[in-house]
Amino acid sequence: MLRPVTALALALYALCPVVAAADDKPIVDMVEKRVALRTHSIAMPYVDSDLQNRWWDFGGDTIINTNKHIRLTQDRQSEAGWLWSRMPLAVTNWQVDVEFKVDGKSNGMYGDGFAIFVTKERATSGPVFGSGDQFTGLGLFFDTYANTRHSYSFPRITAMSGDGQTKYDLDGDNAAHELAGCSENFRRRDVATKARLTYVHGRGLQVQLHLKEWDKWETCFETKIDLPDNPYLGFSAITGALSDNHDIVSVATYSATLLPQYRAASAGGKQQPLAAPIVANKGSSWSRDGGAPGRKPTSSSSRGATGWFLFILKAIGLLAFVAFAVAAYRTYSAQQRSRPAYY
Repeated sequence: MLRPVTALALALYALCPVVAAADDKPIVDMVEKRVALRTHSIAMPYVDSDLQNRWWDFGGDTIINTNKHIRLTQDRQSEAGWLWSRMPLAVTNWQVDVEFKVDGKSNGMYGDGFAIFVTKERATSGPVFGSGDQFTGLGLFFDTYANTRHSYSFPRITAMSGDGQTKYDLDGDNAAHELAGCSENFRRRDVATKARLTYVHGRGLQVQLHLKEWDKWETCFETKIDLPDNPYLGFSAITGALSDNHDIVSVATYSATLLPQYRAASAGGKQQPLAAPIVANKGSSWSRDGGAPGRKPTSSSSRGATGWFLFILKAIGLLAFVAFAVAAYRTYSAQQRSRPAYY
């Protein structure tokens, strides 16, 4: 029979890896299965016989080649084009796989890039990679040209959490509002260039890239972000004095079902994970190249709910271990009393 203190120590030791694994688990690994969403997916030939798409709108300088791609901009100066879902994304947790291509005639100077939006607004033209400024939700920017000097290189992929009031910093490449990012050359690659966005409500967003080898995904960043309910999915691109072809080849969107341990429902019917968000250094984001530090979450209610949930979970675990230790001690004492005495 193990002594009570020894049993308690072994139980606590066994629990530590489980807690650590839950806290450190990448967002993409929290997904058990996914179900395709036709309303937010698009692939060749992109349009029907009426040259329209039931689920998507496109405009600006966008050109559709039914055998190849949706070209948001051609390799010409001063173009801007967009592609937006008609229906809001009504699922709590989701994953979006985007195949894109950025290329052009120039081997030196080119620009400006394209963006992926998950926002309350939709189909508004403007200066932010062809879309409107002061958006509410996620802006993910694939920037190919640096307007000023930075400690990191371009092309660069960055995220911004828009609050509906903050403007994108064009002159500074939005460094002041960068939530997370990584520098990676996604232009003119030898393999299909893809991005995978995985969002879990209450946990955040993970962005993975497929750029270097076939069937090899690398994490660009993982960050805490709370997105608005029922956002729209959109893509846009822009050229100025410099230009490039910016193409969307396909979009595949899925509703993500989480593993059972992450399915705890919140008061609003949302799914909340048991694990706390990943925190690196002093920010709320982790990125592969250490980029700009992430901003702290602005939702105190979600932080408070998660904190109380973890506190209650730990308290239950502690009480269970205390009960186990007491039971073990009583069993040990009873066995000692029942032994015959030898003199």
